[in-house]
This record gives sequence, C-alpha cells and structure tokens, in this order.
Amino acid sequence: MDESTNEESTLRSMKGSKLKKPLNNSSDLKIKHIWQAICFLSITTSLGFLLITKGWEPINKNQIYIKGAIQTPSKKILEAMKIDFPKAILEINPKQIEKNIYKDLSLKAVSVNRMIAPLGLEVKIIERVPKAFAIKLGENGQEKGMVDEKGYWIPIYKSEESQDPSLEIIIDGWSPQNQKLISIILRNEKNFGSPLKRIIFKLNGNIVLQTEDFLFIYLGNNPVLLRQQIKAIEKLSKSIPKELMHSSSNILDLKNPLKPKLFLPDALDLSK
Repeated sequence: MDESTNEESTLRSMKGSKLKKPLNNSSDLKIKHIWQAICFLSITTSLGFLLITKGWEPINKNQIYIKGAIQTPSKKILEAMKIDFPKAILEINPKQIEKNIYKDLSLKAVSVNRMIAPLGLEVKIIERVPKAFAIKLGENGQEKGMVDEKGYWIPIYKSEESQDPSLEIIIDGWSPQNQKLISIILRNEKNFGSPLKRIIFKLNGNIVLQTEDFLFIYLGNNPVLLRQQIKAIEKLSKSIPKELMHSSSNILDLKNPLKPKLFLPDALDLSK
C-alpha cells in the first residue's frame, strides 16, 4: 500500500471521529442526580418548616376559600363543616370535613385541602344540576325543593342574589324511597311523545304522570312494571291519532301495560 493511500485512510478516520458526539460522563450524571436530590430536599424541608411554623396558627372563617358554590350559600357550607373557629390548621381533618358537608348538604362532590400560603382551607364543591321542582312532606309540613336527574333532593336557598332556575317538571310526593323511580322516569321523559309536566306519588303508592298530551297517565303501584309502562307510553304516543294527541284532556290507564286503556276525563275515577 502506497503512502498516499495511508494518508487518505488516516484523514477519513479523523473526520469520522470528529462527527461522533462524546458520550455523557457517568460522573456528570451522578452530579446531576445529586443536585436534583439537594433541590428536592431543600423544597421539602422548606415546606416542612412552613407547616411546622404556620400549621399551629389558628385560622378563622375568613380563611376558608370556597369554590364552585353557585346556589349553595357560603354560610350553609361553613355551618356544615362543624368547626369551632379559631382552630389550628393541623388540628383540622379535611376528610372529616368532607364527610360532614356531604352529609348535611345535597352536593355531588366535596374536596377539602389545607393551604400554607395563604394559610387556610380550600373547599371545592360540585353542585347537583336541578332537573325538576319537587315537594316533600318534612318535619314542619310541606317542603319545596328540587331534584337532579338521579332523583337526589336539592334544597332551595332563598337569598337576594339567588334566582329559581327555569324548570318545567314538578314532582309531588318526593321521598328517599321514590328516588330510584324518579330517576328512571326523568331519564326517559324524552320518550313520552310530549313534554313531561308532573310526577305524582300518592299516599297509597300509586304513581301518576302528567304530560302535555295526557291529563293523567295512571301507572298503579307496582314499580316492577315501570320500565315496561314507559315503553308502552312511547309506543302509544306514536300510534294514537294526532287529533287525539293534540288534546290535553286524554287519560291513559297503564296499570296493566299489556292492556292500555284510553279514557275521557269523566269516564275514570280521578280519586284513584
């Protein structure tokens, strides 16, 4: 091999070596990890110091930061927390407060967290979305409220700022026992052929519906048949002549969904 060939091969090897990037030195990686550990330790130490120094400082009601409350007054949330202020933040159990609020107020979700800067408690709530107005029998007589799509009771808090939502459905005779039935009816109300106006739970257990097309729909007192009765309403609303459906005086007896009966108002005992 001649001298020129050796020079060319040497040049090639030199160029190739220049193109290669140097590998990270293991000592550099160790130093990097050490600095990361130092930074993490510094942050946790600082937070721990803040928690120790500020955690035993008492907080008052004005250091409770409530988020998400639209219909629920802050006063009601503070009462439901069941805290005797002033109280040190480290003496407060956020999970217990969540349980207290959730038990006393009809909310969809509650989250409580301690805050160091600024010192206080952050209370996040998610309210239930009202679907219908409702009436129930309470300790002091008849009580008005609302329910969501799942049938949960929602109190109405009257204040200068609050306004009643625009709801078209009324539930007469709400009770915890009827909650599941209410949920089934509300989730299927779009299948009734006309807007649902009222759900009535009578003392004898009978369920009665009112829609724009039917003055009364009698469902009886057998909740096992409810889903079958809802399907019958949907089917009948499509098969009954439109001239009849446009009359809001129709009365439908669906106590036996296999043998539905259509009546005029004076042909049925309305006391049932």
